[in-house]
Amino acid sequence: MAYHVNASSWDIEMHRYLLSLSSKKQARLALRVPMPYDGATYSDGDNQLLQYFQCTASQALPILGHDPVTLGETLMRLALSTTSHSATAIRRGILGLSSLHRYGMHRKAFEFKIAAIESLAAASSGTISGIEAMQHVAAGMLLCSFEIHKASCTSGQWRWYITGAKSIIRASSLSQFKPDADFNILLDWVHYHDALSRLSSLHWCPLPKGLEPLSDNTTPEEECRFDESEDIPISPAIEPPTSSTANSLQVILAEACDVLAAKRHSDQKKYYSFMHDLSWRLASLSGSVAADPVLELFYIAMVVYLNRATGNLLEPETKTQQRISRAFTMLASMKLCERQFPLFILGCEARTDEDRRMVLDLVDRTDQAVSSRWMFLTRAFIKKVWVQDDLADGELDYMDKLSAIMSTCKILPPLV
Repeated sequence: MAYHVNASSWDIEMHRYLLSLSSKKQARLALRVPMPYDGATYSDGDNQLLQYFQCTASQALPILGHDPVTLGETLMRLALSTTSHSATAIRRGILGLSSLHRYGMHRKAFEFKIAAIESLAAASSGTISGIEAMQHVAAGMLLCSFEIHKASCTSGQWRWYITGAKSIIRASSLSQFKPDADFNILLDWVHYHDALSRLSSLHWCPLPKGLEPLSDNTTPEEECRFDESEDIPISPAIEPPTSSTANSLQVILAEACDVLAAKRHSDQKKYYSFMHDLSWRLASLSGSVAADPVLELFYIAMVVYLNRATGNLLEPETKTQQRISRAFTMLASMKLCERQFPLFILGCEARTDEDRRMVLDLVDRTDQAVSSRWMFLTRAFIKKVWVQDDLADGELDYMDKLSAIMSTCKILPPLV
């Protein structure tokens, strides 16, 4: 099928940048993210916002292998179980996220967020109990979710909250506690975010100061701001509490991203040995993902990404194309795709107008759903990758292409 390339001057400059990577030119372009802000406050009482969280906003909590509503119920139990500062931090975090979800970026939501941070600070003095440690983790992850929900351009600090949650888990020895349902889902929540933040960190680097971003001319916009002097922390991974298929996938992704990040400095023999082992581990999970479309899509996206990233070390290109065809059949039948990682990786593989329309329609439907997080970056990344693929005379380096496109965002892009 023939189709036209819809390329702007921005895309042409990006294409020139990709072609010039071998000469180490450092030109860099930036996406400007629409950030409508309403300075008004709203009059919903706390109880109304808590109810809204239980019924609606909790559906937007990103997690793999669990129902987000179940996670929301866990957070409510932790918030209401005690009157401690850490429980108050959860309640205020819930109120902030609920207010943000219901009304968008406005003053009251930020007041709740600041109050949650203050409660966490008050709870950090002295020795904390096991339940308080869990509450610390929950509050930190709610603050992370606040940042992620609208891809907050106030900072790129969503990863800081993940690192903080992992520090609490290690310092309190939570990972050695006797697991229960609330404990497992909470740690799975942290582990999911940690794995995908490693992929974002693998591809993203902050822009040079003083470089003006280009407008996408979509909606009223406010420039993303991130201080490039702030290092994004990458701390060691934590072990998931259970050995579910979802956790196994997340462990593999986290480990693979770490190995890919260290590839230039690693022993090539060990690198190839790791990838061989990785291929075997992924193959062993193929049967267990078939019953769950969300897990299967995540699995296919992981295999496609890792095979592309390693130059087809995991499997032949023909096998990867079969997986992509299977994924497009699944995507075409889905009403929503709430996990942004598979939507991004697989969406970038669309080559025909028909497949691209299907992907964009799915992104639009998902963006409008109550269970969705903001899809602007995912949509923009996919479209920019398509243009570069169309402009290229031959294959661009896969990792360079994703890194160049993802680095156009001025904050570490969340793909949860």
